Amino acid sequence: MSILDVVLVLTIATVAALGAQRRFTGLLVGVGGAIALRPLLILADLNPWLALVGALLVGLGLALLGRHVLQISGVPGPVAATAGGVGGAILGIAVVLTLVTSLPIGRSAFNPNELVYPPDTLPASVRPAVQRSALVAVGREVLFAPLLTGQAALPRERAVIIGALHRWIVVGEPWRTPS
Repeated sequence: MSILDVVLVLTIATVAALGAQRRFTGLLVGVGGAIALRPLLILADLNPWLALVGALLVGLGLALLGRHVLQISGVPGPVAATAGGVGGAILGIAVVLTLVTSLPIGRSAFNPNELVYPPDTLPASVRPAVQRSALVAVGREVLFAPLLTGQAALPRERAVIIGALHRWIVVGEPWRTPS
């Protein structure tokens, strides 16, 4: 556990709090954003600028849709706030998973087939926090899930969850070197 884990958990908590404040709109934006994440990541792999514009449009569309369509009346405030908090937490977790799986992949200087994640080339000021981070370790499992399949290190239930997260978050096979 490192200070990076604290920052990442605070990121999830902040997005969840923002979702709770927006109530059902927070639920719609959180769940909709998490659903839109995979297509946006695929688009970002092709053209990052187009993906940025797409993300802004999706976010704006979800916010406007939530504001105008989800005018649910008669629902107690705590129920609506809880729903928004759940949506925000879903989006916050998606954002953090995306961050912890997007560090550069390093290769061992002695064996180019050996992958190093997080890489040793990170700046010295952040390297220890990143290497001690429990959430980055989860990100490593998600990122390399196909390479870890069949290893006894992961219990079956965890391997199923990690594999599903890999299919949702990771685009292509980023550990392969371009030919």
